[in-house]
Amino acid sequence: MREFFKGWRRKAGIVTLVTALMFVSAWVRSLTFIEGVSIPLGMKQSASLVSIDSSLVWLTQRGDQSFLFPQFTSRRFSDFDDRVFENPFFEWRWKSCGFGFGVSIDGTKQVGNQMIQMTPGTLAVIPFWPITASLTLLAAYLLLAKTRVARPTNVSEK
Repeated sequence: MREFFKGWRRKAGIVTLVTALMFVSAWVRSLTFIEGVSIPLGMKQSASLVSIDSSLVWLTQRGDQSFLFPQFTSRRFSDFDDRVFENPFFEWRWKSCGFGFGVSIDGTKQVGNQMIQMTPGTLAVIPFWPITASLTLLAAYLLLAKTRVARPTNVSEK
């Protein structure tokens, strides 16, 4: 078994496979939880990365921000929440196969017992399936492909 893990390809394959499994677990978790991080980009802009509805959503917003440090959010997906592509705050410029690109519009919405304020910005949606599929295929190649045996090179003296 120790022979199998000699060389960098097999070790990189294990790391890639573990990374793919982490994305699969995030994919499954995004079916029942909304989780994200918001990072202020100066006083008038912020960026958010949110895991929701089998997708990763990258959202940049302009407007007055009320936080100076990154904020982390995690809550259970509820009946009050909209699916990503059904959200009334988003106007889609392009969407296909779970991918999407659009803009967010100004507005306020009641979600459960709290009001959600949306400011103008842009968003991109990337589903988890292409990330996990490409990482899994790369890990399979790195783990299962035959390793080449190094041939000795003849160095001729002049």
